[in-house]
Amino acid sequence: MQLRKTLGAAALITAATMASMAGCSGRDDEDGNTPDSGTCVGTCANDAGTDAGTPDSGTPDSGTPDGGGGVVTLTVREARDLEEIREVILENVVVTGISRIDARNAAGVTADFWVADPANPKDGIFVQKFRDDPQNDYSPKAGDVVTIRGFVQTKSRFNDREGYRRVIKNNFDVRGSGPIVPMTITKVRDGEPLAPVQVSVASGFGNADGGTGRPNQDHLGARVHIVDSLTITNANPEAFKRLSAVPNDTVYYGFEVTGGVLVNNNTTFGFTQDGGTRRCDYRVQINNDAGTITFPQGIKGVWDTFTHAPCVDGGTSTFSCFNDAGVVPGTDNRWTTALYPDGCEDLEPVQITAPGAQ
Repeated sequence: MQLRKTLGAAALITAATMASMAGCSGRDDEDGNTPDSGTCVGTCANDAGTDAGTPDSGTPDSGTPDGGGGVVTLTVREARDLEEIREVILENVVVTGISRIDARNAAGVTADFWVADPANPKDGIFVQKFRDDPQNDYSPKAGDVVTIRGFVQTKSRFNDREGYRRVIKNNFDVRGSGPIVPMTITKVRDGEPLAPVQVSVASGFGNADGGTGRPNQDHLGARVHIVDSLTITNANPEAFKRLSAVPNDTVYYGFEVTGGVLVNNNTTFGFTQDGGTRRCDYRVQINNDAGTITFPQGIKGVWDTFTHAPCVDGGTSTFSCFNDAGVVPGTDNRWTTALYPDGCEDLEPVQITAPGAQ
């Protein structure tokens, strides 16, 4: 991969092709108007793209769209294992983690989240709801029980962080010249009294080997609890470094803990949405010489793919640029696996030892 500050005519054509695949200027982009109302949780930029679904080989990720077989009801594992893009129904699955909720548009809620099979919690999948997918106003909460009807596919390699990931969503990216068929979500039961479905795992789980590996792929999409005591061993892992033309760019997308586990900080870095209290930004604390930060009861989150698809011109806004194909920085690997906490509560309790303390 090569970052370029300027693009020639041929490169612009290539970048435009990428954009049409990655959705840099497609349907999922906001209209540029002032948000109507509401809130946003997670990465609150314009929608990341239309996710055309093209993997390493350049062929469609999941084969060809269903050739008339009709919608089928499947388990999460059966849906993940499909070799073709097909409309499926996932019945009574449980919301296990939230990546992003954007309720600022009057047309409806845009949300990225995970669900899992309560009977087999190791089987999970990413869900992307566009704002006009009904129920338009559905805003997921961990523990919600929902039934989803949508199209299983694989996210494009040009999608920052989420490329190469199995997902269920509407058919906008895979329909050809046919009509847009929305994904539908029906809430069966509210999540307030329920705990998210998760799997407990022990030491040895998740060693990404600096981003060169793809460990524990049998847990992709599942919420896990790494139960052993873990310590931040690297606040600035190369695998999470943002690639840009900014000299000495200081942005990293997470940290590494004991055993080589990469932990994404999408829901924990920076400040609260109103600009108030800093969230549990342990990277910043370590870099400010906080000492040692340990999670004595382990950490929780959803286990899924990570890739970095930087701007081809070396810019920093991967939501509004022509993206290069995803890669794990510092490696020849195109994607690795990482843990995505649902918020600060997934990193609690925490023990902070001052520098030099015994």
